[in-house]
Amino acid sequence: MSQKGDIINLLKSNGTMTQGALAETMYGDKNHGPNIYAALIALVNTGVVLRTGSNPSYYSLSGVEAVIPERVSKSAKKEYRDVSVDVITNASIEEAEKLVQNTDNYGPENDLISRCLHKFPLNTDPDLVAMKVGLVDITNSTHLSQHKSKISMVELASVIAAIPDMDERIAVGDPEVVNEIARSNGNINLFSFASKYCCYHNRNLYGRDDYSILDTVLKEYLPRYFSDVTKNQIQKWQDSFQYKEYNDYITRKLDELGITVENRKRKFDHFVWYKNR
Repeated sequence: MSQKGDIINLLKSNGTMTQGALAETMYGDKNHGPNIYAALIALVNTGVVLRTGSNPSYYSLSGVEAVIPERVSKSAKKEYRDVSVDVITNASIEEAEKLVQNTDNYGPENDLISRCLHKFPLNTDPDLVAMKVGLVDITNSTHLSQHKSKISMVELASVIAAIPDMDERIAVGDPEVVNEIARSNGNINLFSFASKYCCYHNRNLYGRDDYSILDTVLKEYLPRYFSDVTKNQIQKWQDSFQYKEYNDYITRKLDELGITVENRKRKFDHFVWYKNR
């Protein structure tokens, strides 16, 4: 589907959104706002979308029927960045980590998460769990609110709080905890969110590096860095709740590359994200 079609569908679902919110939902990062500007303004100019206010402007559907032709040209194919020039070494990973930590949002947000986890380390009280879920969701753009019809915040917080010995298990890197959170209430697969929730507790609270996260960028770009894995294989791990297999794969590739830096899994995630965000 074209950008215009994606924008229209999002406005149908959410009513009113800013350009930044549209870009974040479509690409996982508000920094892609300029990428959708032309399509968004074209919809405004044709009367399909209404724009109100400024700094930020808010966009909503006008009620005018949109006719968006299907594009079949080669240019319609999503373009991916050429990763062949990315050399994955201890030095290059550390360099990317410094850049990530110095961004306006990531560094301060990571510090905020650390402070909150140290104040509220345990996952036994559903109310406190709900606050931490919201924090991880907002800072990592996991878009849990889009799935409220399948699971509510109350349900998810209760699911997490009911996991036996969860805190002790995360502290030692038990991979099965990711699967237990990901299965949630049985109506939705929260594999990506679960990997992040466990990773933040394990890394920021206990100072370990046992968990590899999975998100859209990693799913798209790992097969471009490594020829022995495909997007379908990664999706299979996700769909069948095989987090250990996914995590072990990342561990094996870092071993093969000779990556020995401290917190190498977390820094490798940052490397891939920063290069391909």
